[in-house]
Amino acid sequence: MKRNSVKRALCIALAGVMMFTMTACGGGEKSNDGSSGKKTKAEEQVFRMTLGEEPTILDPYQIQDDNAYNISYAVTEPLFRIAGEDGKDWEPGLATDYKVNDDATVYTVNMRKDAKWSDGTPITANDVVYSFQRVVDPNFASPKANDYFYLKNAQKIIEGEMGVEELGVKALDEYTVEFNLEKPVDFFIDCLKTPGWAPIQQEAGEKYQDLYGAEPENMVFSGPFVVSEWVHDNSITLKKNENYWDAENVTLEEVQISLTSDKNAIQGMYEAGDLDIQRIGTELLAQYENSPELRQEGRLSVSFIEFNPRVEFLNNIKIREALSIAFDRKAYAANVVKNEELAAYGMIPYGIRGTENGDFREQQGDLVKDAATDPDAIKRAKELLDEGLKEIGKTKQEMEDFLEILCVDSEGSKLQAQAVQAMWKDNLGLELTVTPMQTKMLIPMLTEGTFHCVIGGANTASYPDASEFLSFIYDEGKMDDPEFNKLWEKSLTQIGDERIETLKQVEKYVLEQYVYIPQNFVENNYVVSEKVDGLNIWPFGAEYDLKNVVMYE
Repeated sequence: MKRNSVKRALCIALAGVMMFTMTACGGGEKSNDGSSGKKTKAEEQVFRMTLGEEPTILDPYQIQDDNAYNISYAVTEPLFRIAGEDGKDWEPGLATDYKVNDDATVYTVNMRKDAKWSDGTPITANDVVYSFQRVVDPNFASPKANDYFYLKNAQKIIEGEMGVEELGVKALDEYTVEFNLEKPVDFFIDCLKTPGWAPIQQEAGEKYQDLYGAEPENMVFSGPFVVSEWVHDNSITLKKNENYWDAENVTLEEVQISLTSDKNAIQGMYEAGDLDIQRIGTELLAQYENSPELRQEGRLSVSFIEFNPRVEFLNNIKIREALSIAFDRKAYAANVVKNEELAAYGMIPYGIRGTENGDFREQQGDLVKDAATDPDAIKRAKELLDEGLKEIGKTKQEMEDFLEILCVDSEGSKLQAQAVQAMWKDNLGLELTVTPMQTKMLIPMLTEGTFHCVIGGANTASYPDASEFLSFIYDEGKMDDPEFNKLWEKSLTQIGDERIETLKQVEKYVLEQYVYIPQNFVENNYVVSEKVDGLNIWPFGAEYDLKNVVMYE
């Protein structure tokens, strides 16, 4: 399969804002205590929360950040919704059920006939077809176009070789959609559960074009809520969508979202009762350790250092390997993330299905060596650095003067980057400068390849499959490596355990190139007011599911 030029945006997790703690469970609906049934519902059904940064855009087919995903899942209904204790099941959304053919190449989805857009017009199969034709249309040039390569002819359409009407998404009738896939995909329903595969209204999409989702008035909604107000860089307000297909089971009347990453301000708001949930750093764990408000949730995400192998110095594999093995992941996880068990020695976290329904990470084991696992790692790293510099005829001083190390501009991300920076100084004698940058500025640099090195970049799964942690490498084209391409394209023709075995080979090969250097896996800590019940926090895709939230006195 030929790779096209439209690049998939790499999600930048604001990992440093979070700080993490290990937990054995994933997401799912949880009450803060067992007594919610004995409490009285609050007269005012308002839920108050924060997001760390301004969402980029709320168009499902242009979203590039986790903040937007969270809001999108509240206002734009997918065909199926995430369900189950670990989020790996599904329940009806805009669709009620589906059937799939024997080789997992054709999925027929039956839509509900009572679903309406927020303007009262019916949601039909034509809206679904339009949504996917729009995202692969080269004139639209979605930064996420590569996410839809599973659809038959999608790549040829993106590259201008076919018209959008040839896409493998067809309306069999007003409420039945047939998805024809390019290759077998036995986890396709997981795609249809994500915000990025939720349809938009054809009329609104055609009217607002690429400005759809930039402002509340540029959208028509299908989820439990609508965006009633968006004060950019300040706040977003959601109101209950009275035309939502399941509105009778939505209790919340309003969601008030403050846009801030100021940890002190957020803590003050929570303690004053002005917030109902707060994601907390490890420095506050002791304060809430025995509190029923504390929730610790797993997240299918990996944080990593990313090198650009096309720039000077980093185009030498020995230099990349030296930087990798001089990084002590266990010390980093223990001292910065505050949990040594979260040290990442692979690109794919625990909790992803492996062969025979086992755990992928457990089956793969550690694929990376460093100072924590190899007593000779530092000596070897110094030798590799010297050899690499000699091969390219450069000095350490020239490397220090040239390399630009970037991280997300948040307190936690800067702390993480400084820890890696200190290890490279102590173990290799390299004095490298770190420059913080806002996510909205950093994402284009990553997708366009105009960076040297980023510490704390991350990939969070939209659905629980190993391919989610590797596909962006192929899509962004940063490893223009024939062997990698061959392995990845082989996995696209397979299903079941055969595909997973190939993905194991892909992960191993990627890590042997030292372009992506895993740092840590992710677990998040929250405190949730005891007034809140029914809040789902999922381990992948949209973090918060607000549909079932009920506020109590």
